[in-house]
Amino acid sequence: MSVRPTETAGAPGGVPALRTAAPGAPLVTRLRRHLLEPLNGSVYALTLNTVVSSVLGIAYWALAARLYSPREVGVGTAMVSTMMFLSNLSQLNLNGALARFLPAAGPHRGRLVGYAYGLSYLAALLVSGGFLLIAPLVSDELGFLARTPLLAAAFVLAVAAWGVFTLQDSVLTALRGTIWVPVENTAYGIAKILLLVLLAGSLPGLGIFVSWNVAVVVALVPVNILVFRRLLPRLRALRQPGSLPGRGVLARFVALDYVGYLFMQAGTNALPVIVTARLGAEANGVFYVGWLLGTSLELVALHFGTSLTVAGSGDEPRLAAYARQMLRRGFALFTPAAVLLYACAPLLLAFFGTRYAEAGSSVLRLFAIAVLPKLVVIVYVAACRVQRRVGRIVAVQASSSALVVSLAWLTMGEFGATGVGVAYLTGQLAVAAMVLPSLLRLLRTAS
Repeated sequence: MSVRPTETAGAPGGVPALRTAAPGAPLVTRLRRHLLEPLNGSVYALTLNTVVSSVLGIAYWALAARLYSPREVGVGTAMVSTMMFLSNLSQLNLNGALARFLPAAGPHRGRLVGYAYGLSYLAALLVSGGFLLIAPLVSDELGFLARTPLLAAAFVLAVAAWGVFTLQDSVLTALRGTIWVPVENTAYGIAKILLLVLLAGSLPGLGIFVSWNVAVVVALVPVNILVFRRLLPRLRALRQPGSLPGRGVLARFVALDYVGYLFMQAGTNALPVIVTARLGAEANGVFYVGWLLGTSLELVALHFGTSLTVAGSGDEPRLAAYARQMLRRGFALFTPAAVLLYACAPLLLAFFGTRYAEAGSSVLRLFAIAVLPKLVVIVYVAACRVQRRVGRIVAVQASSSALVVSLAWLTMGEFGATGVGVAYLTGQLAVAAMVLPSLLRLLRTAS
């Protein structure tokens, strides 16, 4: 006999939270109850999304390494990593604000999503436009973006489109439409691969960049039709109460959270840009593949953090229980996965070519191991976001970024891309040790 659903007033998206079914319940009933728990279905869907996206990503870059020259791969990865870095800056870390406030926003959900999209788009135009003005001064490898007006305009629009595309995942998660996240990104990954192959002969110099962004533009339309025509009206029809904090409180949260996010970006997604500027586009082509595969586990961990924020925001008294659950599942998943990536690094990179296997294995291994201390940091940051302790988030991200960037710059000259991996792992271990006492106090809290 199964246990009846127990309503929780603040459950994510206003949907009642469900307790675990009784041990004697049928397997299907227990599985359904398990998936309908606020934390479980979201974690599984986002993990599936990252696994599928990573597999498609490996296929994409393996094909790119075969169809394009090392120089073309280097230029393509430099353009893509720069675009993603600028887009991440332009998103103002509104992913965190959406995960924190959208579940309980009630009738204000649609307005909050619209404001997030609009702010991100405007910020992208300003940030990418400003970057094109200074790009020739930053590096000759990136200066070509500003010398062709058509390419410059396409680059600016790509930064803006990628920002909205990224925010969509947080919107779907907060509106309890997480199952659509892997569907959306799988379709995008397949379309991107097809375009990569089609453009290899006709547009070899820009094929990587174009394939990456045409697929994004195509994906924006159906997903936002789903959000505004189905998910939002479905929740609106429930007529559940909800509210947003005052503008001052919301602005302070977003501003401080964004400052922490900027520090995080400097120590993560900015690394390929730093490698390009210091070692050149060709060296970045090798580094980028190892970095991309090595951080694939971190993407899953970040989704764990998003799920924890959404669930904890709707039911804050259970935050400690949710955090313990995230850590148990995270270490159970990431420990064997990191070991497997470490052992198989040369074999995996061999799909990209001998040069990638020889030069990128150490990078892949170091970034794969770093996911274990990174998980501790991610869970701590997610808990601080639920509790609106954004000052602590800034301190954590600033410390991590300062350690990683300074150590990477010091070691890159002597050890090349491997030095960046050593710097990253060292930074995550140090910051995890710093936040562990506070996290342990939270985990001991009864819920």
